[in-house]
Amino acid sequence: MSAEIERTSASPPGDSSSGLPSLTDRQFGPITLRSVLLGLFLVVALDIVAIYVRYVYHGSLMTYSHVPMAMLISFVLMMAAVSVYSKLTGIHVQSTEWHVILAMGLVGATLPCFGHTGYLIGFISAPSYFATPENAWDRWLQPHVPNWLVPSNEGNAVAWFFEGLPQGVDIPWGVWALPMFWWFTMVVAAFVTLACTASILRRQWVDNERLVFPAMQPLMDMAEQPGDGKGWLPAFTRHPLFWIGFAIAFGMIAWNCINYFLPGFPRFPIYRGRWYWIDRQFPPIRGFLGIFTIFFSYFASLDVLLSIWLFDLLFIVEGGWLNQLGYRAISPYYYRGAYSMQTKGAFVVMVFSVFWVARSHLKDVAMKALGRAPTIDDSGEFISYRAAFFGTLGGMLYMYVWIVAIGFDPLYGALFIPTVIFCYVGTAKILADTGIPYTNNPVGPWGLIGMWIGSKGQSSSTMVAYRFSSIVTSHFKALFLPALTHAGKVSEGARTNRRQLMTALSLAFVVSFVTSVVLVLYLGYRDGAYNFNSWEITRAAERSFAGTVKAIKSPGNPSFVKYPEETGFFGGGMVLMGLLIFLRHRFTWWPLHPVGLAISGSYLARRTSFTVFAAWLIKLVMLKVGGPAFYRKSRPLFVGLLAGYVVGVALSAMIDVIWFPERGHSVHRY
Repeated sequence: MSAEIERTSASPPGDSSSGLPSLTDRQFGPITLRSVLLGLFLVVALDIVAIYVRYVYHGSLMTYSHVPMAMLISFVLMMAAVSVYSKLTGIHVQSTEWHVILAMGLVGATLPCFGHTGYLIGFISAPSYFATPENAWDRWLQPHVPNWLVPSNEGNAVAWFFEGLPQGVDIPWGVWALPMFWWFTMVVAAFVTLACTASILRRQWVDNERLVFPAMQPLMDMAEQPGDGKGWLPAFTRHPLFWIGFAIAFGMIAWNCINYFLPGFPRFPIYRGRWYWIDRQFPPIRGFLGIFTIFFSYFASLDVLLSIWLFDLLFIVEGGWLNQLGYRAISPYYYRGAYSMQTKGAFVVMVFSVFWVARSHLKDVAMKALGRAPTIDDSGEFISYRAAFFGTLGGMLYMYVWIVAIGFDPLYGALFIPTVIFCYVGTAKILADTGIPYTNNPVGPWGLIGMWIGSKGQSSSTMVAYRFSSIVTSHFKALFLPALTHAGKVSEGARTNRRQLMTALSLAFVVSFVTSVVLVLYLGYRDGAYNFNSWEITRAAERSFAGTVKAIKSPGNPSFVKYPEETGFFGGGMVLMGLLIFLRHRFTWWPLHPVGLAISGSYLARRTSFTVFAAWLIKLVMLKVGGPAFYRKSRPLFVGLLAGYVVGVALSAMIDVIWFPERGHSVHRY
């Protein structure tokens, strides 16, 4: 079936197939106070769910994906509860309001645990708590850390956070106040920069390129059919296919919950995967059917799905071949060395193509911002083009000043901050194209710069400053930008004033940051953060700073000096990506999407490739057998699968809370 049919499956505003009325930006109405309050309630609820399930009950990963499970649980259960309320009272929350609530939830979910605050608290508390005579951090690390950047351990304030507060002692909030203030200014600057970037890109990606944003399709379907008082549940549950999908997904998880009480009871094998080796010289295949990924992959185009698993196959073959020839190419599961340079080169060209395709729109934005094109209408954007243009520059300038203040080399910092935005835009574009909920930066911003200068070309203070700033500038999910660009798509269903919606999104960001930080600090002092047993708080910083100290003690040459042949792979990746882009735009029949090469061999692409292959095969069969009409009619089935899965994960979490506190079961994995 033609890929063009799929590329337009998520219709632009005004397209009758989208289910939305044809409205111009000027017809959008004001945002309602009720939607904002419900959105803030959703944000606080998802923060509590994510933090307690992760740190107290040790259950599923609630914020690892780009569509966080904590947000989905809170959103779906909230829709059900409000539907019951509508049936009892006749008071309805409109579809437009649910889109506002959804957009606020997406932004709020970027903060807790893996989102940002978990790493923040873990990194700023690690230098004092994990310093030992053996690692000599007092000599190699701590002299390069400004006092205002981290909390003081005076009076065991930080130690008590990890080990629990002695009885009768008050929580030492004061030691966290100054560092949290300065970190908050940095995070706000990043949010402003990325919000302005998302506002600039919204019209290009949503209206001009008509990107599908597959991850938002099932959620927008839900928001478009909320409770209307005619039934006890939302309107999207009234299709028979919905309940078939719901029963399948919920039934598997509920069945597996019996095993919690009867350990010998058989389970559906939907939680864990394993690596299958073809040959020890070649990377293995991860055999894992991630049904959560399949739900969203259904809404992506066939060419995208084909490219992801096909280029993973390329990594297995090429990476193993290079490994046999003696090149550094596999590690052994993921890329390294020569192959990672090839991916880096491909990613760079892909991102340059993003800006090249948008060049006319970006020129309009610049001309409008500089007052040279007053006829360009930006009234329907999140932020006026003038504010977005100068807000991006101002936010980047503050981020630059901030990292220099903590010890970053000024010249490298001037290169680093624009590269951060460059890489984040690339990751957001990949997610907008693919909708794969588990997607990481295939290339980090410092990785693009560091490969040309090496650690010998960096001062010790620069290396330490980078390690601290990385929790904002090198976040594996591109921090806030994917959520903000997705909010741009969701805003089409909100049909409300986008300037007011941006205010609501900013409020969601602030409330989520404060809630997450306060709750994590409270639980740390109550239970001891070391008992969280979490990567982002108890292990990530310790391992990262250990690597930084090692680089300070034994600096290395740039990659192109240590491994000059690998520079050729960087250029080869650039050429190959350029060829793929040319073929895709030159020939309508070309079946491969460039995004597959841009993430080939990366961590999450490797771990989800088999799932993507299964999703591609399922969708291919559906389109070949039933055609586009059958594909469109099957949407309620996949919405039901997603809702059933979400409610099943919520059921498992509730069982853990009641019967298995501190010994939770991880049913939501990647």
